[in-house]
Order: sequence, then C-alpha cells, then structure tokens
Amino acid sequence: MQITLSQEQTQVLETLVKHGQYPSLEEAINTALLLLIDDVTLSDGNNNPNYLAWIEETQKKIDLAREQAQRGEVLKAEDVLAQLRDKVKKAKEVIV
Repeated sequence: MQITLSQEQTQVLETLVKHGQYPSLEEAINTALLLLIDDVTLSDGNNNPNYLAWIEETQKKIDLAREQAQRGEVLKAEDVLAQLRDKVKKAKEVIV
C-alpha cells in the first residue's frame, strides 16, 4: 500500500526521527498505528460523554505536541508510549 502524508505529518515524523525518538520513519509510523489500534479498541464508547471528553482533550494534547515537535521540543518515545498506554488502560477501566 502506498500512503501520501501531508507536509505537516511528514514534518512531525521527520522531526521525531531527527531528534532520535525513532530510528526510522517506518518505526514512527508503526508506533502511530499501534496507538490507532488502542484508539479503535476504545471506540465502543463513542456515545459515552466521558469518552467524548477524553477524545477532545486528547486532540488538544496532540495539537500541542505537534507544535512542540516543530520547535524541537520532543520527549523519548518510550516515555510517551508508557504514558499513553497507562491512559488507555485507565480509560478502558472507566468504560467497563
């Protein structure tokens, strides 16, 4: 499959690789796909107001992270993934 990324998406990925957060663009995309899988897992709660609020807050955080990445302010990937997985786990507990 061939995918065309927007200029903004490409910049974010290249910045993450440049700053050592991922060894390659492919690895960064793989991580993004894993996070998408986590998100899809939570999608059963689409009508849940708590879930919808969580989605909105997460989008705000993603937008902020993009801005920070463009400025070169990045965190280690393993730290971010651990935080995200913890949040997903907690969100699943709220939904159940």
